[in-house]
Amino acid sequence: MSTVIFTSSSLRHKAFAAIIKNNSNIDLVKVFHEEGSSLNELIEKRQNNNVELGHLEARALAEKDFFELYINMQKEIKSISKIVPKFWFSSKDCLQIIKEINPSQILVYGTSIIKGDIINKFKRRIFNLHLGLSPYYRGAGTNYFPFVNNEPEYAGSTFMYLDEGIDTGEIIHQIRPIINITDSFHQFSNRFLIHSFQTYSKIAERNLQNGLKEPFVTSTMKNNKRLLYKTADFSKESVLKMYENFKNGMIDQYLLNQKDRCNNVPILEQDCL
Repeated sequence: MSTVIFTSSSLRHKAFAAIIKNNSNIDLVKVFHEEGSSLNELIEKRQNNNVELGHLEARALAEKDFFELYINMQKEIKSISKIVPKFWFSSKDCLQIIKEINPSQILVYGTSIIKGDIINKFKRRIFNLHLGLSPYYRGAGTNYFPFVNNEPEYAGSTFMYLDEGIDTGEIIHQIRPIINITDSFHQFSNRFLIHSFQTYSKIAERNLQNGLKEPFVTSTMKNNKRLLYKTADFSKESVLKMYENFKNGMIDQYLLNQKDRCNNVPILEQDCL
């Protein structure tokens, strides 16, 4: 009943692996970290844009404050961790190694898109954490653009079975962040990341012990909003718009009508999670 992790290599991804490792009911045997931090790449590309750069640097500092503790608490995880090249998870080499390990489940978070035979070979054994409420917001920045669009009710996390699409897998469970009136964007975002990782740990444990409810059908979600964002959509204008929304009381307005606004954006939930 072993578990393998496919993830990236930034602080948040290492913290994710550490939180899974901390669950004594999960036998985590290997962690594969895809080389290259998407955050570092974004920062490098925006050296000449002070607005975007300032937002990304603030994110990096906040992640250091939130996640370094988890990594330091699980130093032994280094012995089961391996750095792999970008797109390695879609390779024949990866498939061969995973076939030899033959894990009961593979937990995916924050990698490049995974394609190929591994998805069919390990059907319904590969899970994915999508930071966003699928199918409403898919792609990149899906817990950023709801705040650009003044729609906090569309922020959340989706746990799904992995397929070859962009955040289109069968949905297992969804959650929303708890947002406090005094929170900055980075504060509640990182707190919600930790909540998402802890929920992922519970889902993985429950899958091993009792199994999970059959996946939900997204056609039952009556709200028809379907947005797909790319990294290129992150811009100076979007950053300014998001901070303007915070300044103009977006969170106050959301919290005043939170129940009704969330009811208009239904999510799919397992029992007792």
